[in-house]
Amino acid sequence: MSHRNFSLAKGDRFSLDKEDGLSSLTITLGWKGAADLDACAFLLGEDGSIMNDADFVYYNSNNREKPFTREEFSTKRRWRELTRPMSADGSVLGSIDDLGDDNGDSSEDMKVNLEKVNCNISEIVFCTTIYDEKNTFGHVNDPYISIVNDETGEEICRYDLKEKFQSETAVVVGRLLYNENGIWEFEAVGQGYIGGMQMLIDIYA
Repeated sequence: MSHRNFSLAKGDRFSLDKEDGLSSLTITLGWKGAADLDACAFLLGEDGSIMNDADFVYYNSNNREKPFTREEFSTKRRWRELTRPMSADGSVLGSIDDLGDDNGDSSEDMKVNLEKVNCNISEIVFCTTIYDEKNTFGHVNDPYISIVNDETGEEICRYDLKEKFQSETAVVVGRLLYNENGIWEFEAVGQGYIGGMQMLIDIYA
């Protein structure tokens, strides 16, 4: 069975059945405007918190897809700029930083391989935060999250956030949940918080 693009509203869920060939996904968090947003992910156990520091996948993580060597990257800063952060089990690769564009669209992509997810992980939460403390999501236009099947290149579902965020500096955009039938589902969340990335760390770590 092939999926057609499905537009989600807040609270909706969409089933990602393995029988449909959905194992390798691209998760895109996009927006319009000059705000510098940072995409991140938390891989959570049954208790709703990360089990390993590397399961907080974000731009400054020291767990990355390639090890640091001076010969290849010269400095740790350049290493972080050129490589993706990676979860402890290798199932989630974080984004390369997009600093935002005054005149156009901006986005950050994360990669998820559902076949690599540690069996003790029951939820993967996708979030975005404001890097500049002077900005809030009141300055962000048309935020969305999109899920693409890497095998076909097809966008299978999308959630355009309609919430009127104002003072919030962090948003839980959506999450993947492993249900009792052994199937991953994507849920559109759209929950905003004041306190930026530290607030998310306090919740999930």
